Amino acid sequence: MKKLTVLYDPGCGFCRFCREWLENQPAYLEMEFLPRGSQAVVLRFPLLEHDRDSDELVVISDEGGVYRGDRAWIMCLYALKEYREWALRLTGPRLRPLARRVFQMISSNRTRISRWMGWDGPVSGDDGDRHCNPHVWCTR
Repeated sequence: MKKLTVLYDPGCGFCRFCREWLENQPAYLEMEFLPRGSQAVVLRFPLLEHDRDSDELVVISDEGGVYRGDRAWIMCLYALKEYREWALRLTGPRLRPLARRVFQMISSNRTRISRWMGWDGPVSGDDGDRHCNPHVWCTR
């Protein structure tokens, strides 16, 4: 595996923050970010379009693996040099249930987090398609 594609919601301040943070981390894997529901996603991943209004984070590997929800969050961490060890720990039997709950809580409250942190301002417009659901996570 050499590359991950992260489907994110450009209308969500928390999602935009996560994208920027991920882009600025040293990584083992290349990470590409596509606005969820955009024309690029429809063309490249047509079988995922039934999930267009889903509230899950989705990450797709260049080998065809599709990761959703907490597994997608863990894959993002796995791609990063400084967080790979944590990603591996979070998949273990002791931490996996906790990781699942934490990532679910974050995803469910991303709009509140965006407002609280002041990240809910206007989108710069460089993220493409405006047909994305503003309630879908970074990638979700």
